[in-house]
Amino acid sequence: MKIVIVIDSWNKGNGGVVVSHTLVKELQSRGHEISLVTTAGEAASKFMGKVTEVAGMYLPGIKESLKSMGFKFGVGMGQNRKYRKAFKGADLVHVVFPFFMARNAVNVAKRMKIPVMGAAHIQSQNLTGAMGKDNHTLDWLFNAWFNFQLFNRVPAIHCPSQHAADLLKSKNCSSHLRVVSNGIPREFVPNENAQRPDFFGDKFVLLNIGRHAMEKRQESIIDAVLQSKYKEHILLLICGRGEDTGKLIQRGKELPVEPLIRYISEEEKHLYYNTADMYVHASGVELESRTCLEAVGCGTPCLIEDAPHSASSQFALDDRFLFKTNGKKEMTEKIDYWYEHKIELPGLKKAILESAEKYRIDTSIDAMEVLYNDVFKQRNL
Repeated sequence: MKIVIVIDSWNKGNGGVVVSHTLVKELQSRGHEISLVTTAGEAASKFMGKVTEVAGMYLPGIKESLKSMGFKFGVGMGQNRKYRKAFKGADLVHVVFPFFMARNAVNVAKRMKIPVMGAAHIQSQNLTGAMGKDNHTLDWLFNAWFNFQLFNRVPAIHCPSQHAADLLKSKNCSSHLRVVSNGIPREFVPNENAQRPDFFGDKFVLLNIGRHAMEKRQESIIDAVLQSKYKEHILLLICGRGEDTGKLIQRGKELPVEPLIRYISEEEKHLYYNTADMYVHASGVELESRTCLEAVGCGTPCLIEDAPHSASSQFALDDRFLFKTNGKKEMTEKIDYWYEHKIELPGLKKAILESAEKYRIDTSIDAMEVLYNDVFKQRNL
């Protein structure tokens, strides 16, 4: 199948782009011909396939956040000629984000009688969080805009979790909502030969990976460790980068054990997933959570915030691995509990890996191919 992916940015700065990279790589490996319509960037220049470049822009209020992600919004107006050229001969157009370029891309595909679908990789709180605001009016406006730009313009939406589908339904989305996990990339598997790095020592190691941003709530993890009875025995790894990196480094100096707060390589990421004692996820805004997928794929226990705007709680093995929204005290209590019961953690690996099987990438790509065929043939929608 010839599939055109319309996506604002191809730089791996946020979860929606990263999971799109995995999807495209897997589709190409199965023989599908994939092309991109996106803004310029280093990643786009290295893409193994046809790329149609559209103009990009930043938005005031979140410009620094966008720059830290390497993300630009595609411009909506004046790009139709590029869309027509990019879509010629395509079997299907898949629009990833409900931003400025989505509406015109959908309209052009429809005029060309090419099947088109969308995806849910964003919710309003991602934008209001980046703006440093918690505003119900802004949330309402963003959701109405998402529906106008994409969600109510296409026959089907790929939703990475039931939470995402329920959210769109609650925001008056009338399209067919198909739940398909983004999937655990095939490289995230247990490595029984992984050796704990020397700097771990005999510490209880808590790992967090992701963009350093307010909505990811890494500061709350630092606060929770600071309140722990065992803080002198806990090593915190907050791996990533973003607009809050400097602030997190400063806060990390308050901890008795110096934390690791920096961007890490893919090799380091795999090593830490396989050698840390526990993964801690405090983000309150997630439509699935790429990093939790990666962690459970390696058999790593996940301590997760049970938040109303997050689907991540599905990756907690049981209630012992959940803490309530803004529950720093409860997070501390759970960290202390698992420090005291850390001898039990390795024995939970088998159960975690069994729970991860339904999220493995081959299962997800099989389901995405079914969705693509259903959209192409306009059936089961």
